[in-house]
Amino acid sequence: MDFPQYRKRFDNKSFYKVTSFTTFEEVQLVGKRFLIHVVHAKKYFEQLQIQDMLASEIEMYQMSEESEFEEQFQAAKEYIALKK
Repeated sequence: MDFPQYRKRFDNKSFYKVTSFTTFEEVQLVGKRFLIHVVHAKKYFEQLQIQDMLASEIEMYQMSEESEFEEQFQAAKEYIALKK
């Protein structure tokens, strides 16, 4: 499997850039706020989450595109810059 892989939640509230079998970046929309997380999967639950994202077998995670992730990432960075 080639990385990065892009996924999103079914409700378009989280966008993911999976960079390896153990690491992903998440842009999360909470109300009108953005949060950015970088997750290094050390716990079993986090490792399962990445497996679920990559498999795309459950409705929670859907395929996405780099442009979709980058659009959300840029919006999050702009939001964070305005809050400083």
